[in-house]
Amino acid sequence: MIGGATQRRDEPEPGLGTLLRMSYQVMAGSVEPALANAGFGDVRSAHLPVIQALSRSSSGLRSTELATYARITKQSMGYLIDSLAAGAYVERVPDPTDQRAKAVCLTPRGWEVSRTIRSAVLDVEADWAERVGAERMKQLRATLSDLVTDFGR
Repeated sequence: MIGGATQRRDEPEPGLGTLLRMSYQVMAGSVEPALANAGFGDVRSAHLPVIQALSRSSSGLRSTELATYARITKQSMGYLIDSLAAGAYVERVPDPTDQRAKAVCLTPRGWEVSRTIRSAVLDVEADWAERVGAERMKQLRATLSDLVTDFGR
């Protein structure tokens, strides 16, 4: 049974990409309500890659780097950054390596969002560990980590 629907015998088994996407959608589906409950109802799933990338950077990232990380166009990333800036989650500051450029950084409010997201994700992971066992979750994490070692670098 996948996503609440019973698979018909003549249908092919879902591909790994489909299962990964569906798993991500389950997580994102848990994150948005947690954000709304914490007072961040204007943050959407589309913002998650931006916040994730910025939470891993101490000096901020340029919008072009964020677009590459999220695998979206620079224009789409600009829209997401503008949206997050309007909510006071990010700010544009002079790039420490090139004063002509701007870096995007999380604000204190953005860091609160990052912590809320992380907490919601940990709740989903705990639920999954209860369902499939801690050892299988540990194996899943190790396998996925091996597969994405060079992602975003």
